[in-house]
Amino acid sequence: MQTPVKYKDVEVNGRKFRVKKFSARVGSFMILKLTTILAPLFRNLKVNPKAFNSDMPLDDIDIAGFMETLGGISEKDFSYVQDECLKVCFELLPAGETQVLTSTGHFGVAELEDDTVAVMTLMVHALMFNLTGFFADSGLRSLLLPLSLSQRDS
Repeated sequence: MQTPVKYKDVEVNGRKFRVKKFSARVGSFMILKLTTILAPLFRNLKVNPKAFNSDMPLDDIDIAGFMETLGGISEKDFSYVQDECLKVCFELLPAGETQVLTSTGHFGVAELEDDTVAVMTLMVHALMFNLTGFFADSGLRSLLLPLSLSQRDS
């Protein structure tokens, strides 16, 4: 029996971070929440099935429709997803792991609260690490393929 992977180390803007697993309760709710949020987004994807065997051409994606639907996510929903993602991210420092976002909602590491790119990158890493296995194991992998393909080169 294979030991489950409990974390993934990533580098973002020259800094090293550890992304850990959501608790089972957070992970379960996150799956429900993201499925509800993402379902309308995938209606706006016009994907050629052959694209999954190669790089997905940009002209196969309805970017305007995708962004319009994405823009409809409430701030409350976005904050929930982002907060839970950042709570499972830790910066690897010489003194040990430091939680990126504390349980009180404050940043626990220096200079990250003003780095939108790093925060969004960590959020995507946390989502992909925590949820890709669920979708793959449940036969719903095709829902995440567009995200996986776009994240492959980042």
